[in-house]
Amino acid sequence: MKVAIIGGKLQGTEAAYLARLAGMQSILIDNNEKVPASGICDRFVCGDIVAKERNVIEAMKEADFILPANENDRVLTAIKEICEKEGLKLAFDFDAYNITSSKIKSDQLFHQNHIPAPLYYPEGQGPYILKPSGESGSAGVTLLKTQEQVEEFLKKQTDRENWIAEEFLEGSSYSIEVIGNQNGYRTYTVTQIHMDDVYDCCKVTAPCPELTERQKEQFSQLGVTLARLVNLKGIMDVEVIHHQGQLKVLEIDARIPSQTPIAVYYSSGVNLLSELADIVLSDQFCHEKTDYRRYCAYEHYKLENSQIIQEGEHMMSHARPLNIMNDAFKSDVVISDYFHGCSDFKGIFVNSASDSGQLEEKREQVKSNLKLLP
Repeated sequence: MKVAIIGGKLQGTEAAYLARLAGMQSILIDNNEKVPASGICDRFVCGDIVAKERNVIEAMKEADFILPANENDRVLTAIKEICEKEGLKLAFDFDAYNITSSKIKSDQLFHQNHIPAPLYYPEGQGPYILKPSGESGSAGVTLLKTQEQVEEFLKKQTDRENWIAEEFLEGSSYSIEVIGNQNGYRTYTVTQIHMDDVYDCCKVTAPCPELTERQKEQFSQLGVTLARLVNLKGIMDVEVIHHQGQLKVLEIDARIPSQTPIAVYYSSGVNLLSELADIVLSDQFCHEKTDYRRYCAYEHYKLENSQIIQEGEHMMSHARPLNIMNDAFKSDVVISDYFHGCSDFKGIFVNSASDSGQLEEKREQVKSNLKLLP
């Protein structure tokens, strides 16, 4: 099976690695010849999707299905037009994405359907978190303590109507993926999202023993409810915060996520790209769902100015072409731009174990080995 992955940064890296694990051949397409995922795909095609270059279209026609792995509106529009013209299978739900890519639209969905979510400013109490409606992840996120600070901030924005301001809730953040269509939906292992100082995810862990089995089941039901509300045909992830015993929805995104799918694979054995391929190509699930319940940690480290730093995933967008190493630095898997003798590198480190104690021993060993680098 061949998959054409459009975009080679964060989501593209996730997709290319999952394709390798699934035994799929990956054709990565990007207009940057040094994009990070170009080093781990089976074949790289450098070309401009928006310009609909012939080499790009021919590469897409080779694949069994097309997977957009970016959130660029112009690129996504071009992909849709090419797929419609050439009759290509597309693993992307544009209608659901139109809702989930807008914080304003998705929040309206939550409130209209009584989905628990943070309160909008000026309701609730400070501090408040502010975010541009059309961005995902940590892009543009600002934390302000008082209503006065929020008002002052919003007054300075020329597009105030496109900003979301809501109460900042204390608690742990969790994510769950949903895949399916009108024939049925599946949810997968719950992962915990760990943030750095700028609210960017620097680590993902599973299987989240802090949540009860009842809470995980409630989260699963919430994910399916949201998938039905947007009439999902494909994949979506749901992020919540566990605040005072209740799971409140922070955001939903109908596109292939980064970070969490690899953690799901090493914790449960389920490859979300394989699950998505079933829905796209067969309109139903073709494999039994497993859950090995292994403990897994997926995290980012970089070497900079002779210092090892743990940082959010945004740093991986600026990595050199990546490579995959097994057992490097005693980590189960390292996906990085490291090479012997380099003075700087950026990498994803993945470890799993049968219990939390063994996992922490592995993580500490990896960190100790990284500190030995010159």
